Amino acid sequence: MNETIIYPIIAIVAFFAYKKYTQHKVLKLVPSLLEEGAQIVDVRTENEFSFANKEGSINIPLESLKSRMNELDNSKPIIVCCASGSRSGLARRLLMTKGFENVHNAGTWSSLLKF
Repeated sequence: MNETIIYPIIAIVAFFAYKKYTQHKVLKLVPSLLEEGAQIVDVRTENEFSFANKEGSINIPLESLKSRMNELDNSKPIIVCCASGSRSGLARRLLMTKGFENVHNAGTWSSLLKF
């Protein structure tokens, strides 16, 4: 196989493997985070959230997060989720740059249904 094709394929596979690994690590922490009073923030759109969501989660769409951060308690852990884990990754980074320290990206909202 041509080298110019192999390296991008390896990079893509490594990216998705890393994404799955980090999501798995966070999901192992979820029970203890919830015991600490964690807030689950679903950053999908209002329409996506109204279709289905994790009971007890707060819907703050990613587009609104910057202006609605004051609704979150920085003294408690925050678990962010979305449809695929991409928007929640962006939400986590945004919250951390604004001084939130205990923020965890759980990836998909449906992965939290078992808790």
